[in-house]
Amino acid sequence: MKIVSCALVTLLLLWGGNALGQQKPKPAGSQNKPAAATKPAPPAPPPQKPPEPPKPKASRVESMSPKELETLKAVIETSQGDITLEMYGQLAPNHVRQFLRLADQGYFNGTCFNRIVKGFVIQGGNPAMWPEDSPNRKIYFDAPKIKAEISNAVHDIGTLSMAHPGDDPDGGTSHFFICLKKASFLDGKFTAFGQVIEGMDVVEKIAATDVPEGSDKPSKRIEVKTIRVIYPD
Repeated sequence: MKIVSCALVTLLLLWGGNALGQQKPKPAGSQNKPAAATKPAPPAPPPQKPPEPPKPKASRVESMSPKELETLKAVIETSQGDITLEMYGQLAPNHVRQFLRLADQGYFNGTCFNRIVKGFVIQGGNPAMWPEDSPNRKIYFDAPKIKAEISNAVHDIGTLSMAHPGDDPDGGTSHFFICLKKASFLDGKFTAFGQVIEGMDVVEKIAATDVPEGSDKPSKRIEVKTIRVIYPD
């Protein structure tokens, strides 16, 4: 029995060894590997800044003294005719300089008299009145607020003065008005910086434009084609 048992055990071991021998080890390259790490996507390029709008040309008035500004005139060319202005260069040099600089740079081209108050004023100089296709909408104009330059100049027929928002006399930029009659209550509150010397009939023609009741917006567009600066030389 012992001999048979030993023989049986030996046979089982041999058979089992052969079975184990048939399980060949996997080649090194076939071992399970961790998945390769996914590379992060490259960062998105920073957004490009839009190109800065072009700036208008410089104007001669920028370097002029108050006395020199006094020698200049301006012509408002409108769809109703021309209005010629003399300037109060010594009384309100900063207002005159900004108004004429913007005029020289074409800022007022294509604006209009957008406000008419019967028996009081006509008002223009609002850049929001540029036509949608105006090239001015692509230009960077510098029209900062101007500190008031109150003087002994009075508001009378034909006076050119700077409009400002509310009660802020230092808030004027480019919105101007021309008086249709004496308006003493504006003295000391608004900066008068010029006077109509020719074309008051054109001012009155503009003032006669129909305005709907309860409004100060004219029923038709009174265009400011340009404001031309007249230099003495």
